[in-house]
Amino acid sequence: MTLKQALISGCALALLSVEAKAQEQGAAAPQPAAPQPATTAAPAPAPANTRKVTGKVLDALTNDGLPLTRVIIKGTTKGVETELDGSFSLDIPQGPVTLLFSSQDHKDREVVVGANRDTVSVALDATFVEEMVVVGRASELARKHLANSVASVNNEDLNRAPASTVDQALQGKVAGANIQSNSGAPGGGMQLKLRGVSTVNGSSAVLYVVDGVLISDVAIASGVYQLTESVRGSNPSATQDNQVNRIADLNPNDIESIEVLKGASAAAIYGSKASNGVVIITTKKGKAGAPRVDVTQRVGMYSLSNTLGSRPFSSREEVVARYGESVAAQYWTGKTFNQEALLAGRRDVSYETLASVSGTSGDTRYFASAMVKDDKGIIQNTGYQKQSFRLNLGQKLGSDIEVNASANLVHTLGNRGLTNNDNTNITYYMALASTPTFVDLNANSAGVFPANPFVSSKANPLQTAALMTNDEDVWRLLGSADAVWNAYKSETQSFKVLANLGVDRFQQQNKVFSPSTLAFELPLDGLPGTSLLGSSEVLNINTGVNLVHNYKPASGAVNATTSAGFQYEQGGVDSLYVRSSGQIADQQNVSSGTQLSVRQNRQLVRDRGFYLQEEMLLMNEHLTLVGAVRGEQSSANGDPNQLFFFPKLATAYRFQPFHPAVNEFKVRLAYGETGNRPTYGQKYRSLSSINNIEGLPAILGTGVAGSPTIRPERQREFEAGVDTMLFNGNAVVELSVYQRNIYDLLLPRTIPGSTGFTTEFTNGGEMFNRGVEAMLQLTPVRTTDWEWTSNTTFTLNRSQVTSLPEGDVPIPVFGTSLGEFRLQEGASATQIVGDVVDENGKSVLKKIGDTEPDFRMGFSNTVKYRDFSLSFLLDWQQGSDVINLTRFLYDANKNSVDYTTRGAQRQKDWVAGNAAVYVEDASFLKLREVTFSYNLPASLLSKAPMVKSARLNISGRNLLTFTNYSGLDPEVSNFGNHPIARNVDVAPFPPSRSFWTSLDVGF
Repeated sequence: MTLKQALISGCALALLSVEAKAQEQGAAAPQPAAPQPATTAAPAPAPANTRKVTGKVLDALTNDGLPLTRVIIKGTTKGVETELDGSFSLDIPQGPVTLLFSSQDHKDREVVVGANRDTVSVALDATFVEEMVVVGRASELARKHLANSVASVNNEDLNRAPASTVDQALQGKVAGANIQSNSGAPGGGMQLKLRGVSTVNGSSAVLYVVDGVLISDVAIASGVYQLTESVRGSNPSATQDNQVNRIADLNPNDIESIEVLKGASAAAIYGSKASNGVVIITTKKGKAGAPRVDVTQRVGMYSLSNTLGSRPFSSREEVVARYGESVAAQYWTGKTFNQEALLAGRRDVSYETLASVSGTSGDTRYFASAMVKDDKGIIQNTGYQKQSFRLNLGQKLGSDIEVNASANLVHTLGNRGLTNNDNTNITYYMALASTPTFVDLNANSAGVFPANPFVSSKANPLQTAALMTNDEDVWRLLGSADAVWNAYKSETQSFKVLANLGVDRFQQQNKVFSPSTLAFELPLDGLPGTSLLGSSEVLNINTGVNLVHNYKPASGAVNATTSAGFQYEQGGVDSLYVRSSGQIADQQNVSSGTQLSVRQNRQLVRDRGFYLQEEMLLMNEHLTLVGAVRGEQSSANGDPNQLFFFPKLATAYRFQPFHPAVNEFKVRLAYGETGNRPTYGQKYRSLSSINNIEGLPAILGTGVAGSPTIRPERQREFEAGVDTMLFNGNAVVELSVYQRNIYDLLLPRTIPGSTGFTTEFTNGGEMFNRGVEAMLQLTPVRTTDWEWTSNTTFTLNRSQVTSLPEGDVPIPVFGTSLGEFRLQEGASATQIVGDVVDENGKSVLKKIGDTEPDFRMGFSNTVKYRDFSLSFLLDWQQGSDVINLTRFLYDANKNSVDYTTRGAQRQKDWVAGNAAVYVEDASFLKLREVTFSYNLPASLLSKAPMVKSARLNISGRNLLTFTNYSGLDPEVSNFGNHPIARNVDVAPFPPSRSFWTSLDVGF
């Protein structure tokens, strides 16, 4: 709730209190209460014809007590107001009685109190139409007035089941969002895509804003590609290190709410960083009242949820037929081994401890939290640890100035293991693909692992997991400060000045160590032992000044808010990688090797921008008009002084209720433009010094020329929608349709070799996304004991390339023989093309799949019975295709579980020129979350005087997956967050399910 809302709410409650008391007491003046003795007296008995009922009124979202809530006996004026903790006591007549509960900013509720019931606990929902949503850099608007689609996720929905990262917690909860995990590795690695593909070679990351700070979500490679050599061959520029996007660092439990600005109209105020959408995160603040302490202890575990299986061998004759007599004589013992279970069958105990304190002291409000988390991976030497400490402070300086400050220190340690594609056959599933089940890879009694004779590298995945480390260590500090000066205020106008400063600083250190004892070390490069050290420093700074003027005359004919501001933003990345080979003594220091190589990458981008925005409420606040324009300069553009403008226009109209069941009915229309600035380096010529000419050192171009005219990609989007609230808020419907046109795409073009280069990035080409989003929120049942709430989201998106200046644009993956991505005019931007044999027996190139789902749906439900509740979330993806190269590897090694029945035929079809045999439908239905909760009764809590509330939870995540996909998990991306080249399955980290038991205690 904003300061303005709080003031209005307090005044309204005070007036309600005075009016209600006047009605109860008539014209008689109240008599002063007699002085109370210091000792606690027993409560006075109720009159014979009445009985006493006690209870508590809670906020359904936060579970906090609601003070000053009016509790009235229906049909009378008799009632009371709740205390600061939400408790109340009221004398009511004998027999069944209906109580009416009403509170500002919450929905009224009637509760029947049975004749034999003397206690009652009531949860009130926040009034949907009064929810405030950010619509600019410094302004907000009630949701009922919004002119575009903005999805909101509150703290309760976000943290109903434990999640490692914020983006994981959002899966299945936002219409218009496609959130996919890139693999099952601990610690995250996900892509959040809003309203389809918005770029080809630009940044695909959404913009995250946390308490006004533009934070980095960069995914930095660990450098393990130097060991696996995954970037050579047909995909030299693709990153395949299974990297983590850094939004994973945030503690989801610190978050109060999340607003997702999906459309260009909503996000235009953020200019050239908003083409992929904007996610605004607000963390928790101190609440009025005495200090409140909350402690949560969670204990759980992760377990392997799916396996591929390998070709079964039941007799020596089968082994001889496949491998020959010598292999059978040496390795066949009649035993078989479940190699996947041996690799990924760990179920170590994980834990998470959370503590927070919040409250107010005078004019100071505070919130502090701490978290310690240790998730144990299902593979040895994998896991994810996080420690987070946050302090949020707010201070009023007199009546006109308020200052807020926030600091968040985070430390994470991710042990990622060795997975994904490689060209040396050393990652886990690359090695398992050719390893038969009758080979024993376990260590002997002396702890020595055997080399794997069935892999060219001799890699034993059990030995690799036990001895190799791939650690990502991150220290991060997020800080923000803002000040609000209410410079002027009258009955009709107000003017305030807002200033803010945000800093996001983190250091990521990647350590990969492969000791000389690993079986693959000598075959890899002839040198024993490899140590890789990557060190990346990231610094983001943003600051701005905003002016906000509001005009609302006494007539109420207009409510106009004008805002303007200036921002300066800077972001830099400095990454240094050192590879050391020949670690003879197995010392991890990179200086201990016999061969060293160094590479460094530095980026620095500075942006300057200003905006002007007008919001008007007309016709008794039934008509909303919003207009804004942002101007921006960026050092990433070819001309850093050129000014680019991003406008938006939006309108909405709220109709008068035309049926008793309809509380709100609104239609809206919006238009907006956003951009995607060039990636760092597309304006510069890249040079390499690892060259020589006639034996002399030389600096040569790498083939890509910088462009002095490069400029941001542009988006123009139209959005229309209908929002309605029915049956006193028990049904809410939101429906949006949109078309997003993207032009000035960042595309490579061929240039004459006489320039010394072969390729240059330039602006050209167009494509569009169009789609439908829907949300249905229902409360089908609400009684004294029972309550059922349900939320359904629906997302459908289609893309098409409409113009390409130089014809088709291939996006190299593994070649057309295995399927690749290609931009073609008139085709989907996410199509998969590959070689296919036509009816004449000729090999032709055609579409064989598409990564864009037919649609996605989320279905969440919460059922409450008194102190019990059950919540679950189903996530359904229909369609979307995956290039399953893990299956190809197993088939090529004649080791797939169904090789004798179907695998051999797949290989035969592929050799004949049909790439489509390894493109599979990735439809799935997942039970994302399930949580069972029990609020401990007051009778039990009374034995611990300091304990105000306690809740026991049993939760699970990704417990069930229903799919026909033959791979480990239909959610997979070997190429990380690449905007187009997704859904490529190459030896990923296996998926897991998690189980948790937790206890929440409030003091």
